[in-house]
Amino acid sequence: MPRPRTLPALFFTGLLAGCGAAGAGEAERIAEVLALAPGMAVADVGAGDGEWSLVLAEGVGPEGTVYATEVEEDLVAELRTLGLDNFRDNIVAVLGDERSTGLAAGCCDAILLRMVYHHFTDPEPMRGSLLAALRPGGRIAVIDITPQSGWRELAGVPDRGGHGIEIEDLAAEMVGAGFELEAVHPDWRSGDEDRYCVVFRKPAS
Repeated sequence: MPRPRTLPALFFTGLLAGCGAAGAGEAERIAEVLALAPGMAVADVGAGDGEWSLVLAEGVGPEGTVYATEVEEDLVAELRTLGLDNFRDNIVAVLGDERSTGLAAGCCDAILLRMVYHHFTDPEPMRGSLLAALRPGGRIAVIDITPQSGWRELAGVPDRGGHGIEIEDLAAEMVGAGFELEAVHPDWRSGDEDRYCVVFRKPAS
């Protein structure tokens, strides 16, 4: 798969005006690490209210597609109206579960997991689902945080010493599932030294 032409970082300035400069800066960094380009198909796994799905939709343009996934029917219903409410018809809501993203095999050029990975209650099959959803050579950016012992407990998730996961453990789990480690960004977010981004790639063949 040829390397897509990335968009200028300034393209994303102001997209997250409601979140301030830090949010806009993170949007630019996400666009860069995923090499977002018009026409790409990308997924926002664990999309929540769809804030970052809108960022991805802007990056891939009207000719691209954003799959916004969630595991609860009510959240998926809200995501279905997200595009219409924001004049975006390239956002597709997808219902997953605790073991699967719900994404079709080979549907994505890139995937975003922002503060989601450490919530997985059954991470092994979920990693398999993520790998299957990517096309050969596709990237996945996992933004997460080192374990926070003072945060609320998450029922059913693996015990990693707190709410989060160490970079080394994340890398080992993803590589063990068949991903290739591409880049580590330990200082992902200004003012939050515990948050990081690790980028993986599905082998090209």
